[in-house]
Parts: sequence; C-alpha cells; structure tokens
Amino acid sequence: MNNIFLPELHKIEVRNFSLYKKDIVFDFVHGINLIIGGNGLGKTTFIYLIKYGLIGLYKKELDVRTYRNEKRLYRKQYSMDYFKNRMVGEYEQNSKAEVKLTFSVNKTRFEVTRGLYDIVLKSVRVFENNESYELNGQVIRQDNFERLSDKERAAYIQGQYEELVANRSNINDFNDLIFFVNQVLFFDEDRRTIIWESVIQERLSSKYFNDPKLDELFQESKRQAKYHDSLARHKSEDMRAIRKIIKRIENEPGDKEINAINEINKLRRELESQTDKMVDTQKLRKENETKLSVYYNERNTITSKIRDLEQVIREEETQIYQKLWGTLNPKYNIYIDNIKNLHLCPMCNQELEKHKEELLVSNHDHCFLCKNSLTVEMDTPEHILELKNKLNEILIMNQNIEKEIYNLEYEMGKFDQTYNKIKRNVFDLQSQLRDFEHDLYSNKDRSEESFTYTAMMTELEELEKEKQANLELSNKFNRDADNIIKKIEGNLVKITKELSSIFANFAGDFLGMDCKLTFDTYLKDDVKMYTPVIKNKPRTDPLELSESQRFFTDQAFRMSLLRYFYTAPSFFVCETPDSSLDISYEANAAEIFLKYLQRPNSLILTSNLNNSEFMDLIIDKADKLSFLNLLEYGRTSPIQEKSERLTLISKRIEEKVNAKRIE
Repeated sequence: MNNIFLPELHKIEVRNFSLYKKDIVFDFVHGINLIIGGNGLGKTTFIYLIKYGLIGLYKKELDVRTYRNEKRLYRKQYSMDYFKNRMVGEYEQNSKAEVKLTFSVNKTRFEVTRGLYDIVLKSVRVFENNESYELNGQVIRQDNFERLSDKERAAYIQGQYEELVANRSNINDFNDLIFFVNQVLFFDEDRRTIIWESVIQERLSSKYFNDPKLDELFQESKRQAKYHDSLARHKSEDMRAIRKIIKRIENEPGDKEINAINEINKLRRELESQTDKMVDTQKLRKENETKLSVYYNERNTITSKIRDLEQVIREEETQIYQKLWGTLNPKYNIYIDNIKNLHLCPMCNQELEKHKEELLVSNHDHCFLCKNSLTVEMDTPEHILELKNKLNEILIMNQNIEKEIYNLEYEMGKFDQTYNKIKRNVFDLQSQLRDFEHDLYSNKDRSEESFTYTAMMTELEELEKEKQANLELSNKFNRDADNIIKKIEGNLVKITKELSSIFANFAGDFLGMDCKLTFDTYLKDDVKMYTPVIKNKPRTDPLELSESQRFFTDQAFRMSLLRYFYTAPSFFVCETPDSSLDISYEANAAEIFLKYLQRPNSLILTSNLNNSEFMDLIIDKADKLSFLNLLEYGRTSPIQEKSERLTLISKRIEEKVNAKRIE
C-alpha cells in the first residue's frame, strides 16, 4: 500500500455569492469547525463550496458509457447551474461570484479560485519549496473540459491542477481524490452509508489497501464488462425495432415471397445449427482421440513393464530352483536350458512345439520329465514376493486402462454414427435450401417488400451474433475482475486486523458494546467486504440497526479508514450529526468526534439552531474551535426573522464559543 496524502484545509473565501448577504472568510483549525444556522440559510451549500473548491462540481469519479457504440470514460457532474440557481436574480455582481479555497497536500499549498456563476477553475497559485507560482493554462468550463482528450487537457488550468494535486497526493490520478472526497470525507445530509456498499468497499480494498496495478486491471475489466454489456443492450434495442417491421410485413396476407423467405431463413438456421453440431461432434471425437492416444501409450508402457517384470521373476525363480534341482541331477540344469532357450528336447534333441515346451517347464517345483513333486522344500524369498506384488498392481492398472480404452473406442463409434447422420442432414438441408433460393431469386418480378424483408432478416441475424459476442465478452471481463478481486482479498488479513482494532475503538464508544470488523462474504452479490460485527453478530443489513446506530457505525468506519491512511492532517465533514440522536447518545457521538481529533485533523460539523445538547458538548470538550454562524450571512425567511427563540439560541451559542476561545 502506498502512502496517501489527503487535503488539509486552511481557509475558504466566498465572494459576491448572493445566496449570502455578505462575503464569508473562514479559517479552518485542527479541531472543531462548527457551522450553524437555520433551514435554508446555506449550510449544505457552504459544505459543497468546500468540495467544489477541492475537486470541482463532480458527483462521481471515472465511469464508462457507450456513445454511438464507442466506449467513453466520463465523470458524473452536478448541474452547471448548481450555484447559479441559489443566487438572488437581481444581484448585479452574480457573474463575479467565486470561491477561493486554500489547502495543503503533503508539503504543497494550493490557493484555488473557482467561479460560481460559470463552473470554471479561474486560477491556481502553488506554494512549495519556499517559492510560489501560478498555473498558466487556459480557462475552460468544467463540462467542456470533460469533452477533451487527455492530451488536450494539459493546455488548461484544470488539467494542470488535477495532475499536480494527484502527484502531490501520491495517488494514481485525480479521480482517486474525487472518490475519497465524495465517498469518505463527506457525510452529508443524504445520509448515505458506505460500510454496506460493496462497490465502494471493492474500490477501497482493491486500490488503496493493495497493489495499485492490480486495481488498474480490476477497474479496466469492470469497465470493459460494462461497456460490452451496454453494447449488447443497444443491439437488443436495434433488434426490437427491426422485429416490429418484420412482424408488420409478415402479417400481410397471401405473400408467397415472404413465406418463401421465411422458409429459407428457417432452413438456414437449421443448417447453421446442424453444422455447429457437426463441428461439435468432430471436436468431441478429436478430444476422445487424444485421450485414446494417451491410453494406448500408457498400455504399451505398462505391457512392457509387465513383460520385463515377469522375465525378472522367472529368472529369479529359475536360479533358485535350478540350485535345488541341480543337486538331484547334475545335468538337470542343462536339460532345462535346452527346453527354454534352445527349444530342443533334452533327450532326442528335436525341436519342441510351443505348447509342449510350455507344458514341460510350466511348473518349477515338479520334474519336467516325470512330473513328480520335487522333495526339497523352500520358502519363496522376500524380494520375489515384492516383485510379484508389484506385478499384480501393474496388472490391475493395465486392466483399468483396457476398460477405459474399450469405453472410449465405443464412444468413438457413436461419434462416427452421429457425425454421419448429421452430415446426411446437412446435405439434405443444403439441397432444400438451394431449391428454395433458386425459386425465389430466379423470380424477376420479386416485390420491393420481399427485398426489404430479406435485408431486415439478414441484419437481425447479424445483430444477434454481435449481441451474443458482446455478452460473452462482458461475462469474460466480469470473470477476469472476479479473479483479480480474489487475489486482492488474499492480501487483506493483516489489514483487517489493524482496521478492526481502530473501528472497535470508534464504534464501541458510541454503541457502548463490543464492536469489530470482519472481512467476509455475507451479501447476496457474493463479494467479500468489511462488515460490522456488534455483540458477536454480523450486521449485514443497515436496517438491523437504528437510524443513529447505522449513521455513527458508518462514520466510525470512515474515521477508521482516515486513521489507517493517516500520513498528514486532513479533514472530515459531517452534516447535522445530532439530527438522528436522542439525548442518551449525544455524549457518545461527541466522544467519537473527539477521538478523531486526537491526531491533528479538521472536523467540520454543521448543525441547525435548536435545543440539542450536542453542540454544547462539542464546544465544551473541544481543544480548538472555529465557528461560523450563517444566521449572520444567510438570507432569513420571514418566519426565522420573527423567531425570538432562534435568535436566543444563536446568541447563546456565540457567547459559549467566545467564552471557550478566551479560555
């Protein structure tokens, strides 16, 4: 795993943005950064201004889509009118609205200025190595920048900025920062949890906990799978449109040409099917032929072994018995050699027939002449017994091989019968097809509609082939991705132990019970992922927890990730964390955030002005505190202007913050 350097926020300046009554300048601290206000006063917009300053107006990092059958990589964007729609229409300075964000990545500081009326990166000043410089590229709207090639982007400030930030972050490309900002660093009002999302966890496990090259292969396989699946769906849509036209033509009564074309197409399909079967049969026969060849070779080898082993056994036994029998008759050994080696009768010296020779020497413990049992007894030596056992084993192997050969030869015969039968069918179909095509195409008075129909059917067949080919490719790339993710998962044992320990510390404080992470397969999509285990029970579904429990379990997971990846100070944003809490959990929630701040980090919290004790707990326990009251900047509604309680709560919090700062 490479060290990742996430952004460290320093300052944000919002100028000429008519959502607010006046410009905002806010300094971030390593500690609590509290943003308060009422409904509609711009808390969420303020958070999105931070995100926009960092990564632009992007919802999602790199993805793939199909445009005119071409694969195109793109980033999902918010509306280019996202900030414009929040402006006061009659304000004359709207076109000058901008946000300036100052932040660091590792040891490099950036001052980034972006337009809010038009979504453009206007300027970037970089501070590093005791020097500063401006990026000198061209300015371009974000949506137009997305249409450029990688090579063209280098001429623009946005392209230069993204490349520089990615380099200083020590990540593969700027899309990784878009991923981290959107998926990990911001827990906004939509309350989206990532701990139960397999796609996000797959990205974390494959790319940031592992070898980035493996992830590149994984991501490319997933993109290719999605691309070819999209192509297959496009082919299906084209086929659906063509079938409507074909059906209309077919429904016209009494058209003999159309009927003939249908019959031709039916014959072609059947011919293609039979031809495929013939090819498959030949393929299976070839596979059997290969197996047979292997078994024939094995049989020859084993037969040779049997012959050699039998010869050794005979020679060993002959030597033993010859010694015994030689004591009975000095010439007995010579007689046996005449029979076995010279094939001659030891008495008349005439050549012996084969069956007579075998009869004479068939039993070693009986005399070859009189057939009486030899009187000398002797146990068979151990080494001969071992040779005989080995011979029996080889004979059994040979028997099994003979069975396999018999079965395969039988199958070969069946394949030959099937092949010949299919071949006859193919010949008959070809003959019928030629007759139909001759009758149709020799007709000089064919209707225009029959030509259209023929072309449509041909195109439909081609589309079906292309669709199937793309589905097969999509499945192949999905299998490739599955194999890569299995390799990646095998490297995560050590990481799981460390991450689980961090998670137990964060989540345990909030839930007040034993917690840990396990890396296993629980969900229906059969993907291994980190799953919270609470009181020894895996919580595979977020609905197994209460609303506040699942939100803070997810935040504990995010903070565990940030602690695990920690190389330098960074930040975490949580909108209205107290909105789902009852009073018994508010202190526990505050404890989680304060643990996150045990290392130098910025925690950005937004909250509505209400009677919740959460803000009081956070303010009381914060070592460092920065505060922004949007009641002073936002455009209040008539209801808010009349609310004395809203004003009193705002005043009380400001006094509490100021008192804390004096301490």
